[in-house]
Amino acid sequence: MLSPEEIEQRKAELEARRELKRKYRRRQAIIYTVAVIFGLILMMVVARYSYRQAVGGGTSNSSVGNDRLHILVLGTDNFAGSGTRADTILVASVDSRTGDVGMLSIPRDTRVWLRPQNRWDRVNAAYAYGGPELVMDAVSHLLNVPISYYVQTDFEGFSKIVDILGGIEMVVEREMIYEDKAQNLYIHLTPGKQVLDGEKALQYVRYRDRLGDIALVDPFKGEYAGRVERQRKFLSAVVDKVLSPGVITRLPQLISEGLKMVKTNLPWDVVLNLAVNSGKFSPDRITSAVLPGNSQVLNGAWYWIVNEQKAAQLVDTIIWGKPEPLKLTVLNGNGRSGVAQQVANLLREAGYEVVSLGNAQHFDFRETQIVVAEQDRHRVDELAALLNAAILVQSGDGQAAGTATIIVGGNFSSQRSVGI
Repeated sequence: MLSPEEIEQRKAELEARRELKRKYRRRQAIIYTVAVIFGLILMMVVARYSYRQAVGGGTSNSSVGNDRLHILVLGTDNFAGSGTRADTILVASVDSRTGDVGMLSIPRDTRVWLRPQNRWDRVNAAYAYGGPELVMDAVSHLLNVPISYYVQTDFEGFSKIVDILGGIEMVVEREMIYEDKAQNLYIHLTPGKQVLDGEKALQYVRYRDRLGDIALVDPFKGEYAGRVERQRKFLSAVVDKVLSPGVITRLPQLISEGLKMVKTNLPWDVVLNLAVNSGKFSPDRITSAVLPGNSQVLNGAWYWIVNEQKAAQLVDTIIWGKPEPLKLTVLNGNGRSGVAQQVANLLREAGYEVVSLGNAQHFDFRETQIVVAEQDRHRVDELAALLNAAILVQSGDGQAAGTATIIVGGNFSSQRSVGI
């Protein structure tokens, strides 16, 4: 029988091994995301090349409709094997008509309901239990978004493909130095503009600063930062390089390596439709975000618990392509103490985004007003009904698009607004 000291030592050793594994998985997560998007781009380039070779250009006869295409993107340790879990999970929403692409990253510890197992679990565990199909089912119900297709990749071949492309030009913001002999990881990048080869590109996307993979840096605005920002910059550079005319000369090598990276159930006509329209895609039309929420311990285990209200708003903008919520400024126009804060609280409870408070130019406003740009006029009808407010449209530069200013007048009644 082990002594209490030996038991504690064993526990400490086990926890140390677990922590080492967690660090390794966190480092891998960002790499998988880059590889997945890289694979998607390669698929489009390959399909476009094949299409042009076959028909010499023209319009696709694809049966794909005009609806946005929702694709589950998975990054795993390998394509098969028992116990494999998905370390990177995101939903890509693609509109081939406009070239708009939305990417919603789902933290791998997100708590989801697994219907076949009839229990709650982490979303990354769903892959081990039922492969991509179970992850699609869980994420579809989590987001209330129908998802029928997936793209999966592991990381093999990524470095070689970067070298085939001739490297990726990046601006390294600061000196990046990190060593982990246990994982055979050595990062040493000097700051400045440079072309990263495959090995250096790996170092760039793997480097983890004090913010980690995801950090909620501004809870009020819901802003996240950390290694994900470097990922986004790298992806933009990759898009520029892969979609450039010069890449066509490297297609044979890219096809050979790219097909090793990607596993998918996307029908060929869907891929072809994306390829034919790939000229519409560009970095400035790609938006990405992290599924909002917070970490919480339930039954002794850490989970990412989704903020359902904020998630619903984000799904509308990222997945369905709806305009972002109006950013509201609330001004006190009647002189009653605290009325601007009172209205701001009311609006936030109703799901609106209030970004600032203040006083109007004077306190003689008898009627509450909503000042809005002409293109946003149709978006404030419910808000006007909630506050019993008049709508004032300003043309030109009077009111920025995507914003609205609420001037609280003397007719404002908190009891009427909340239906009392």
